[in-house]
Amino acid sequence: MRIVDRYILSEALRPFLMALLAFIVLITGHMLFRVVEVIVQHGVPLPSVLRFVALQVPNATVMALPVSVLLACSLAVNRLASDNEFAAIRAGGVGYARVVLPLWLLGLLAAGVCLGLIENVVPWSRAQADQLVRDMVLRRQSLAFQPGKFTDTGQGIHLYVGARSPERGELGDLLIFQAQPVGFPILFTADRAVFHGDKLYPMGTRFFMVNEKGEMTWGRAGSVDIDLRHLAQAATGLPGSTGIAEMPLAELIRERNKREQISPGAGRSYAVELHSRLALVASCLIFAMLAGPVTLRFARGQSLVGILATMIIVFAYYLIMIWTRTLGEAGALPPAVAAWGQNVLLAILAVLGIRWVR
Repeated sequence: MRIVDRYILSEALRPFLMALLAFIVLITGHMLFRVVEVIVQHGVPLPSVLRFVALQVPNATVMALPVSVLLACSLAVNRLASDNEFAAIRAGGVGYARVVLPLWLLGLLAAGVCLGLIENVVPWSRAQADQLVRDMVLRRQSLAFQPGKFTDTGQGIHLYVGARSPERGELGDLLIFQAQPVGFPILFTADRAVFHGDKLYPMGTRFFMVNEKGEMTWGRAGSVDIDLRHLAQAATGLPGSTGIAEMPLAELIRERNKREQISPGAGRSYAVELHSRLALVASCLIFAMLAGPVTLRFARGQSLVGILATMIIVFAYYLIMIWTRTLGEAGALPPAVAAWGQNVLLAILAVLGIRWVR
């Protein structure tokens, strides 16, 4: 059986690698498409763009591994079935599970790689991408503000710029709105503002305040500065640090437990993230188990309908995953149910399918 195992594995390994590369390119290309407008507007140098795209590869690989396993196993089973090789092996007295064991091992290997990336590489790459975004924006601070548009600088401060001078590193005709916990926001006006380090300093600032009775107070403001360290995500729309997404699994568990001790339910987001990562890892093996029964159901006559069916399944899987995760974070579903529900359903279908092809 070792020769047969190597033969079956070779039938799946090449399409697996090709599919993995294709999906990584598609996902990172989608990421680049999302930021191309920012790149043009802010004059980001090409080396920084290439490094940002490269830092998206680990996360793209994690998302691509399950679907690549499913597609590769489906193609392998479809090829063996369409040439009657699958039937010939079965006729020799070999059970179905033993025939597809190399495909299941491929799914297990992909799950291990996925777990390693999630635990060791993806948090680091996300942190590096976030820092790169901050460096790109803060290096070209004046270009982060578009004349005639509002910019959210973070911490409840929105800035309207009438003009900018990248050469001098200045902004002109500013309106600054600072949100308050209660009541109307405070309006600051300034003729110009200069950059120094990570801060923006408006000059000749005046303030206008309206109380609950509608009465206005105005006058000259003292020293005012705006911290720009939160500008990277707010001003550019580039994906950056999400906090939870940057945490390794062990840190997620500690943070979840700490928050649950303070207040029950406070660690829900951390629990959802933890279970979602592990469920995504497990989906590699589940897809490998599901590919055979689904493909064999439609593989007669060299038909690719079975492969199409598996792609529909993975598309539905990701849609349901996004939907249930949203419900889990909102508290409508327990975190474990929100993350593992679709996996359990597909595992049941895989077991029933295996029993059917036996």
